[in-house]
Amino acid sequence: MNDLFSSIAQHSTEVLAVLIVLFLGLGALCLALWRRQRRFEKQWGQVLRGARGESLERLLYDQLRESMQLREQLDRLQADVHALQELGRSTKRHLGIVRYDAFDDVGGAQSFAMALFDDQGNGAILNSVVGRTDCRVYAKSLAKGASDRNLSEEEQKAIERASSLTQSLA
Repeated sequence: MNDLFSSIAQHSTEVLAVLIVLFLGLGALCLALWRRQRRFEKQWGQVLRGARGESLERLLYDQLRESMQLREQLDRLQADVHALQELGRSTKRHLGIVRYDAFDDVGGAQSFAMALFDDQGNGAILNSVVGRTDCRVYAKSLAKGASDRNLSEEEQKAIERASSLTQSLA
């Protein structure tokens, strides 16, 4: 043990230099750790702001519960959208109207043919023929875009207009 003390005494300046370097190194390490802790506290302070003393576990549980509720709402909304899409396929939403003069002596294009059908082409055609003394309305069914009855030129045009409007909107 005496040898150790005598060796330290002989090399006191070197030992002092090593101790100063170690002290400065430890000081730099403490400063770096202090900065890191401040940055960590700042980040978690933003996360825990408003926690009012609650535990982190409780906050995480609440976040998980809220996330699960939002997921359930999203699933319900997706199911609703799917149901509406299915309903929309059978909705009579394709409409084409052609106005015309049915007779030479009646002007103003008061007669009309109207085609109304769904995405599969199922629906009806209404044809209103206006004369000087009377008005007649005819209805023909459509299945897959065709009728089992003969269609007039105006009725065919009404079907084409309804189809072309649908394609231009797509």
